[in-house]
Amino acid sequence: MEVTIKVTLQELIASILLDIEELNLSAKNALERAFRNVIERDRERYRGLAHSYVFEILKWKRRIDFNINSVLKGSQLEDLNPLLANLLRIGTYDLKFKNTPSAIATDSIIRVVKERFNIKTAKFANALLRGVEEFDERKALQRLRERDKIEYLSVKFSHPRWYVEYAIDLLGYDGAIRLMHSNNRSQRYYVRVNPLKTDIDTLRDYLEEKGVRTARTPLDDVLKILDYKVPLTRLSWYSKGYFVIQDLASAYVAHVLSPERGERILDMAAAPGSKTFHVAHLMENTGEIVAIDYSRDRLEKMREKMSLLGIKNVKLVHADGRTFRGGEFDKIILDAPCSSSGTYRQFPDVKWSFSEEKIKKVIQVQKEMLRNAYKNLKKGGEMTYSTCSIRVDENEENVRYALRKGFELVPHEFTWGERGFTEIGNEVFRAFTYLHDCNSFFIAKLRKP
Repeated sequence: MEVTIKVTLQELIASILLDIEELNLSAKNALERAFRNVIERDRERYRGLAHSYVFEILKWKRRIDFNINSVLKGSQLEDLNPLLANLLRIGTYDLKFKNTPSAIATDSIIRVVKERFNIKTAKFANALLRGVEEFDERKALQRLRERDKIEYLSVKFSHPRWYVEYAIDLLGYDGAIRLMHSNNRSQRYYVRVNPLKTDIDTLRDYLEEKGVRTARTPLDDVLKILDYKVPLTRLSWYSKGYFVIQDLASAYVAHVLSPERGERILDMAAAPGSKTFHVAHLMENTGEIVAIDYSRDRLEKMREKMSLLGIKNVKLVHADGRTFRGGEFDKIILDAPCSSSGTYRQFPDVKWSFSEEKIKKVIQVQKEMLRNAYKNLKKGGEMTYSTCSIRVDENEENVRYALRKGFELVPHEFTWGERGFTEIGNEVFRAFTYLHDCNSFFIAKLRKP
């Protein structure tokens, strides 16, 4: 017997936000988890709306919380029941960011609070949201700016304080402002052609016919999406594997690696597989790619995608990139686990996932993987090291560490992007969201002498 439990959209969104906080899920995985329990006829109708709310609330969380905490008396949002706190975030987002009429924004939240809690809590939520509606954010931000400029920027642009400080040190004040502003813009989509099934010109014609406006990019197998009428994932050619959605900078990694037919290649942190699949396509299904990852579930998803894309030269292995030994490889991709500080526009949830302490632990993992990459690479073999981080300690400093451990830098003629920092800056690649309209990214090419 099937039992249907009705929940409001606000309850669904609040539960997704709660799962992200308490279960440490990504926004994407939390949305997938929530919609497994939504009946099919409602799934299509509400998923897009829920996705928009979740991503926008996560994007502006710091500023939403500033509004609420400025109105709360004697407590902070973090002191409240987590479900109640997220319902209040939804109401505040409606009032302050969507300009939803107050009666609609407030009443929809109060009904849920009354049902899930009690009358007393509903009255509290009603009073708080009325206070948020009347709160003069502009004046409060101006006062904050006079007291603490870094905190003001953190709230205004809804970025972690450490990120604001780091971006200013790295790029200067104006560059940091431009970067944070670009992080808060709508995501830019790119598609990469699957050359096993079609070519870039035919793909572009198909997309144009479907109402998708495109532009060429610095990469001859990647198109920039300018506008679309129907989401790309609903197009039949996406379902049939004629193209993949992949960020421009991410797609550059395989080109920098420059794999050749018949080579044996190791991908040390393969899932979700975009770079693995790209290398396979460039090799025209020849040779062997050993793709390892610590997550069995993510590897199984890669297996399904490989079948769709017609890829036959990839061997999936459940293993840890810090300890895996698979003989000697001609080339290696090490797209290292990182702070993801270059992906805030695409994944706003990661803004709130990393502290300085957690980043230090990630850097240690990166170094362990670099040492192990050296052991798996044959003499004269080459490796691309990449991250989607803006941080020098995850990028240039790790390359310098790799040089001390025996690697040497490979001179590479990067065809676009910026150069990096420190004394090796001219020999590495950097992309920044505000300059290149893609994820902020780092790539270096190394060789085992």
